[in-house]
Amino acid sequence: MTGVLEFGALLARLMDHRTLDSAALSTAAGADPAQLRAVLDGRAPTGQLLRVLGPVLGLHAADLFVLAGQPVPDDLTPVTRNPHWSVSHVVYNVMVMPAGNRRLLLDAIRAQPLVQREGRGGVDRPYHRYEPGFGAVLLKLAHSRNLKWACTAKALYAVTGGQIYLSASTIGGVGRGTVEATPELVAGFAGMLGIPAPDLAALGGIRLPDGLPPLHSRAADVATIIWEARRLTTAQLGEVDLTSRHLAGR
Repeated sequence: MTGVLEFGALLARLMDHRTLDSAALSTAAGADPAQLRAVLDGRAPTGQLLRVLGPVLGLHAADLFVLAGQPVPDDLTPVTRNPHWSVSHVVYNVMVMPAGNRRLLLDAIRAQPLVQREGRGGVDRPYHRYEPGFGAVLLKLAHSRNLKWACTAKALYAVTGGQIYLSASTIGGVGRGTVEATPELVAGFAGMLGIPAPDLAALGGIRLPDGLPPLHSRAADVATIIWEARRLTTAQLGEVDLTSRHLAGR
């Protein structure tokens, strides 16, 4: 169960999966080798270490803060906590647009100017707080992308080509530990989060069996669009939604 383990144990799992040693990782990250060894031995990581490890591990720094059980810094959270913000309609349109148009949509998202934050961003509601566990980590990683339960369900449906079709309440159950984080579900979350499935499974101590159904060919684009959209305000997301409808031919 990921939430019960210290970050050092999680990092050790990932390093073992990737056959990385601490010396090589600290050198690549420009980190103090002694500091990294201390974290692997159980010391809580500093925010600076999490930030420099992110690019080296190919993970978003915000995700490492989640894995470390630390609050995500304001500059790494989504720009809004507006309860009406939802990227679901955009994801729905992405599901039916050709690959070339998905690239145009991503360009349109990235072209939106960075504007003033709408409060401290991200999902933060009482029912989005969970007991420690790997399911909680999966949901917190989704929340770091400004995805609430319903949008998480729709995004999983999109990246798996309809193979994972869950209700919002079932998604909530994953976070609360009442719904098992099966290998199939972990692979789906990996596609939605843009994290390689073997890496995410290694972090959770979960073995992925051979023969898992492949993700849909649009999965990588959906994950990237979800991540990039977290920098949009509610008004900007509305503009992107209109663009996505046009590119989907709706």
